[in-house]
Amino acid sequence: MSCNGCRVLRRRCGVDCILRPCLDELDNPQAQANATLFVSKFFGRADLFSFISSVPLHRRPALFRSLLYEACGRTVNPVSGAVGLLSTGNWHVCVRAVETVLSGGDLRQISPDFLTPSRRFQKGGAWGSSEQSAVTRSRQTATIDGGAQRGCTERTWTPEVCGSRESGCRIARDVAGGEEPKLLNLFL
Repeated sequence: MSCNGCRVLRRRCGVDCILRPCLDELDNPQAQANATLFVSKFFGRADLFSFISSVPLHRRPALFRSLLYEACGRTVNPVSGAVGLLSTGNWHVCVRAVETVLSGGDLRQISPDFLTPSRRFQKGGAWGSSEQSAVTRSRQTATIDGGAQRGCTERTWTPEVCGSRESGCRIARDVAGGEEPKLLNLFL
């Protein structure tokens, strides 16, 4: 029996279908079909299967969800996409766009005037709020060789320092005091 994604794409579906685990989180068969069709139209059918097959099996549902949010975000806000909506405090727009796609509705680009940042984001951007983050606090209380306290200093990131994923994770662990960094489960 074909999964709803393969049925909509008119693709042969087997026991080892790569779309089936991606669509298991969506309960409604019509929502599964709508999501598959929308993502495949946005990224292209071949690229969709290429993206999914390049990711380990346990991360495929999260990848499909991320692709769905990015496709909806780019349709509504072509310049910044889902990340731009998130960073300006307009994530609810992206969530509503995904709900619209899952229910079978059509999306249109939103006027840039509608996507104004909230007050918190206008003051200093998404990352420049006046509240002190855990990373900043850990930087301020970390001691250097001589035992003196160091303040939050701005660093220049060069490709040698964070050119690879491993070094970026190591730096994030060092800054966070040796703990594993906390990541949003949005685009994994």
